[in-house]
Amino acid sequence: MIRWAVLSVLVMLGACSNQPPAPAEAGGSQAQVQAQPPLSKAERRERQIEHLLDRAELALSRDRLLMPAHDNAYDRYASVLVLEPGNEAARLGLQAIVLRYLDMARDAAQRSRFAEAETYLDRAAGILPQDEGVQSLIQQQREAIARPQERPAADNVTLLDARALGSRSDGIKTELVQLARRAKQTDHMVLIVAASDAQGRWIYQTMREAVKGYLLRGDIQVGSPARIEFLPPLEE
Repeated sequence: MIRWAVLSVLVMLGACSNQPPAPAEAGGSQAQVQAQPPLSKAERRERQIEHLLDRAELALSRDRLLMPAHDNAYDRYASVLVLEPGNEAARLGLQAIVLRYLDMARDAAQRSRFAEAETYLDRAAGILPQDEGVQSLIQQQREAIARPQERPAADNVTLLDARALGSRSDGIKTELVQLARRAKQTDHMVLIVAASDAQGRWIYQTMREAVKGYLLRGDIQVGSPARIEFLPPLEE
């Protein structure tokens, strides 16, 4: 009897396992998938603008200003202004690109790389060509780079034209020859201050060749502005 009872229970359990699951009741624990309403045109544009601004900021932080093509700060900000012409963040971003190019131009000019400085200024001018304030700022920078340095009143210091040094023009060579002859005549030591050690060595070599047979005593320092200082002769 016990054996038949056990078999009956197993048969009943098997029958129950073959039954399909009961449908979930409305409001039960089973999660209901809710269909999301489609975004409106304005919402899609807002999300696109946010994405472009994020990408533009990243490119700007990495100095990808105008290059590489289609992955630079300028293209991203310009795309935002197409979608929303009055977007202030994009406008400020373009101004930031201009300022970055001005910084790069100043740095290049200080290292006597004037052609490179002009390239940066040309790029800056093309960012906001209709903005009079920006164009005025760029023009001021051009004039500051092109303006020759004034000679100081002190007799023992002569400033050298950074642009002429950068191109090693005939004019700067003639000036260095004259300075070398002055050093020989007065028997002064010279302190050469130049934008780089290589430029300082070139200045010294040019001066030394101008007074062959005379030991031109001098020292070289890296600094700005570029200049020649005549030091008193050492006392015996």
